[in-house]
Amino acid sequence: MRSVAWLLAVSTLATCAPGDEGPAPPVDTAEPLPPARVRAASLSSAAAEHAPGEAMRFHFIDIGQGDATLLEFPCGAVLIDTGGESNDQFDGQRALLAYLEGFFASRPDLDGTLDLMILTHPHIDHVRAAMAVLERYQVKNVIDNGTERTGEIGGDDQIAVHAWLKEHPEVGYLHARARDIDRARGTTSPLIDPIGACERSRVDPKLTLLWGEVEDDLKSYGDDPNNHSVVTRVEFGESSALFTGDLEFIGLSRMFSAFAGHEEVFDVDIYQVGHHGSKNATTHYLMEAMSPTLAVISAGPYERDVDWTARRYGHPNIAALRHLVHASYGVKGFREHPAEVMIGIKGAWKDERKEQFERRSIYRAVYATSWDGTVVVTAGSDGRMRVVTERHPPLPGAIAQARAP
Repeated sequence: MRSVAWLLAVSTLATCAPGDEGPAPPVDTAEPLPPARVRAASLSSAAAEHAPGEAMRFHFIDIGQGDATLLEFPCGAVLIDTGGESNDQFDGQRALLAYLEGFFASRPDLDGTLDLMILTHPHIDHVRAAMAVLERYQVKNVIDNGTERTGEIGGDDQIAVHAWLKEHPEVGYLHARARDIDRARGTTSPLIDPIGACERSRVDPKLTLLWGEVEDDLKSYGDDPNNHSVVTRVEFGESSALFTGDLEFIGLSRMFSAFAGHEEVFDVDIYQVGHHGSKNATTHYLMEAMSPTLAVISAGPYERDVDWTARRYGHPNIAALRHLVHASYGVKGFREHPAEVMIGIKGAWKDERKEQFERRSIYRAVYATSWDGTVVVTAGSDGRMRVVTERHPPLPGAIAQARAP
């Protein structure tokens, strides 16, 4: 899935004034490589970089602390998770619905239709707006991990989705189970991969499931919904991405063991960082297997100092960032515009410990809704990529690096 060369550029949807804090100690000390190719970036050029049919777009939507990622293809659309923060300062559900409204206005050919909605697991920061999406848009297929946990925030939301599905038998549904996954290639089907080629594009995207609910050996594996996350691989020509939900160490280990000898299924260009950049969801062996060009973290901003936010959880965490920017196995790309950001050192714990953050510099191609706002990655069928962020104005030009096939 690798092209001989890739192009990484950054553009902005809107700019914000830089902070007035002093210099930050770097979390990433690597210097950008000399550019092999330089190309200016703008919002219009980012949109026009690939002709219709040659690219997909990943919209990592800023819905605060949580996940909601829209996969835009020339011939359809998929939504992975519908979570979002909810407090007196921010309404993640409203932000998601507003974004979808704007998206479908820009793509009238899709007629307000999602070919597939994937709910990785029933935690509120992943499923909060699921019912709102089902009631507002035409959703053709739904995949989740099948679990029903009554009386839990998020669990009741997934139960409501299941009840809605029973009333709408025309909507396809799949309970993703780890035991049903092909241990060599992952599993796909017309429901998992409902979007094909069309008049707009001759490129046929490929969606594959790599993990789901684990039903055996629960005594040692546990019933934490995070470790029963639906894991999805997405391919579009020479570009690829991996979405691991909130899968944590034990889940990652079990999944890797299941694919022993076939680790190439994890080799991707784009990594949505697991569990909002927490300390327990990104590992060295995952990074080595993926060898990603760039990574995107979906998490809330440091500035919202209320409960149930990224600030309280210490997200994104320094432990994940160290893997992401590691000199030998970290992401291969570099940001065009280094970011000065707040990185979690420790999360708060009940009333016993206050969260701890430090200001750091990020040079590698690690993006986060926490500090970039909404992030849109355009990935061409030829393997080239372009990143558009809501914040952080770019420097002139772009950075590219020649890679072996």
